[in-house]
Amino acid sequence: MKTATVIQAFCALSAVYACGDGHDYTLSRRAAAPSSVTPPSRPLEWGDINILHTTDSHGWLLGHQKASFPEPNYSGDFGDFASFVAHMKELAIKKDVDLLLVDSGDLHDGTGLTDGDPAGGVNGQESIPFFTKLPYDLLAIGNHQNFAPKFKGRYLTSNADITLPSSNKSVPVGNFNHGASTRGRKVTSLGVLFDFTGGDKGTSVQKVADMINEQWFTEAIKDEPDLFILAG
Repeated sequence: MKTATVIQAFCALSAVYACGDGHDYTLSRRAAAPSSVTPPSRPLEWGDINILHTTDSHGWLLGHQKASFPEPNYSGDFGDFASFVAHMKELAIKKDVDLLLVDSGDLHDGTGLTDGDPAGGVNGQESIPFFTKLPYDLLAIGNHQNFAPKFKGRYLTSNADITLPSSNKSVPVGNFNHGASTRGRKVTSLGVLFDFTGGDKGTSVQKVADMINEQWFTEAIKDEPDLFILAG
């Protein structure tokens, strides 16, 4: 009982910080999730291959906070999602089925947490480590990405290149394609960006109509896999 009392008292506290410019910034605890969340309408149906998909997070790790419908249904924060993924992965193992976690771009640019890096830094350098802790099976580049997170070959940039200053050579930001599965199935994955023309100097996006004529693409689809995944 004493422990519970201490925790409740701690959670009720808020902190106030001053930046020296006459402004105070109050950091309050996250609001509790409302009890009026709509329950699932039916049991989740599992297949042999199942996919959890995220996109356009834009650094928004908190979750929706408004009490008006349907906001409470989206009140889970990134920690809640990480816990959900862990539980689902465990269930998939027990059911002996595939569960792939996929993201299709724009992990940052949208909140102070991802856009407030000091001069010389890059957007997302503090928030990307949160994403790398999740067991993503593959990720595709978005038009807001300006560097490739460390996902060991699972970060796909099938038609997005960057020019290396040292050699003036154009190379993929990440990987062209990726093939993997948790249950022995052969999966060929591509991460494609739309015909984006607003990139920074030294970056380029190849049109998909041209990409499919590349030799690497022909080789990637030569042998029919159990599943193609096109993320983007």
